[in-house]
Amino acid sequence: MDWELVLAWAATLSSIACQLVGIEICLRIVRKGGTGDTSPVPFFAFFISACIWLKYSIMRSIYSMIMSNTLGAILQFLYICIFYIYTVKRNQMHRLISFSVFLLFGPLIYIRYYQPNDVIAAGQLGLYGCCLTVVCYASPLATVAQVVRSKSCDSISAPLCVLNFVAAVGWYLYGRIISDLYVSYPNVMGIVLGCLQFALFCAYPSRSSSSKTSSLDV
Repeated sequence: MDWELVLAWAATLSSIACQLVGIEICLRIVRKGGTGDTSPVPFFAFFISACIWLKYSIMRSIYSMIMSNTLGAILQFLYICIFYIYTVKRNQMHRLISFSVFLLFGPLIYIRYYQPNDVIAAGQLGLYGCCLTVVCYASPLATVAQVVRSKSCDSISAPLCVLNFVAAVGWYLYGRIISDLYVSYPNVMGIVLGCLQFALFCAYPSRSSSSKTSSLDV
């Protein structure tokens, strides 16, 4: 069995499934006719990360990453467009767009015009991508305090946690097989975060599941 191919497909499909979660968020925004308290920052963070990893995977000819990050960048761009249409905080969005343009095109312009060595350029872009991946993986940590305070995991999506964990494990193992540290190392953060979230589900089960269990006991 070609484990490299198996892991590549497992990581790619789980990553794509994670990206599709944004559809539910956007549908909720459309139904409400506004963004409410939803933050657009994760959309921008994942869009920049997908674009950087897309460029890196093209430079390294890693076709599984090209597939997942191409779709990821398209989806995140569409999510940002929907958010922009329905938000009333246009000034905040304009600032985020300006900052994102700098974060995205700054490194790309540097490796294109100021780094003639392609190997070094790919390494520097990979290191930048690692930092972005860690930021994206760490974003759910903002809900940990809320979970502990409410003693309920209702604010955490169990399916998304499982998909993120599977994707992190898949990309870590795939990175080890192809001997690419930039692919494997940042996903250690995803594995650790997944274990933390699973521990939270054990310590603070969601109220809905708890109520179902108690009703069955009665």
